[in-house]
Amino acid sequence: MDTAAASIIVTSAGTASAISVIKALRLQKEIAVQIIAVDTDPLAPGLFLADHHRLIPPASDPAYFDSLIQISKEFNASVLIPVHSKEVGIVSGLKEKFEQNGIHTFIPSVNAVELCNDKHRMYQFVAEYGIAIPRTYSISQIDQITENDLPLFTKPNSGSSSRGAEKVSSITRLKELASLTSDLVIQQFIDAQEVTIDVLCDEHFHPLVVAPRIRLSTKSGQSVKGKSLAADRFIPTVTKISKALSLQGPCNMQFFVTDTELYFIEVNPRFAAGGLMLTVQSGANIPLLVLKKILHLPIEEQECRTRAGMIMTRYWEEVIFHEDTL
Repeated sequence: MDTAAASIIVTSAGTASAISVIKALRLQKEIAVQIIAVDTDPLAPGLFLADHHRLIPPASDPAYFDSLIQISKEFNASVLIPVHSKEVGIVSGLKEKFEQNGIHTFIPSVNAVELCNDKHRMYQFVAEYGIAIPRTYSISQIDQITENDLPLFTKPNSGSSSRGAEKVSSITRLKELASLTSDLVIQQFIDAQEVTIDVLCDEHFHPLVVAPRIRLSTKSGQSVKGKSLAADRFIPTVTKISKALSLQGPCNMQFFVTDTELYFIEVNPRFAAGGLMLTVQSGANIPLLVLKKILHLPIEEQECRTRAGMIMTRYWEEVIFHEDTL
């Protein structure tokens, strides 16, 4: 592969994560990039931020793989950056086939993705390594829950962002939620600061980047205002989790943080949706570092450090194009 330039396919171009990846790759000047954005939606905004764009079927479609192979040949693309959670797992499962066709990725393994996406299994797994987690109940334990255990917090066992998450203050409401789905996580409600940590792990499962940040304001589960934090307190726990999961590539971890404890919430085995650009602008351009890993380029230690106290505030920006562009 050419170490001076790269042709890159970025998927799910309608997501905030993909737009951040494209913006981060545009910010850097070390590697000349040609970006091909793909999505199922012809109006996905990230399509029109790239050099080229193409429509593809959903990742669940059997034609997904062949469509990406065709696009890679059209643009001589050798790098694939899958963005959506479901795509990461599918692409990881097809990694060997992609590599046989000259397309390279740097993402977690299928086993790691499946574990991260099953919160009940994940909580049991990390607890075995001495990681603190909120007190967690199964559906079968609902009848043992009393008013003294309230409030609680519920969320889907699979999925990401804040969809389906709810603070529950009554047993009646808890039973209503449990009657709607068996795919429910029930946890102790911890009134503490939530911290998101952007992480990049190398091929030896060692975290190169540990970039914590807090959300000062959110909309639809995504950070619209945030602040970067010092990493020192979080590095030992992030390292322990990364090694235990054999994590490679980008992910983000979430914790509730008190004065004395870090309570693990979850690992999302993908780029963060809302705050990735805060980490990039604080000093660690994770999409660039992923590209360097794929191209086997050296990474300096200072490229992986972030500066605490950086603040992000977000505003809307329009993408205007003529219909002939479609």
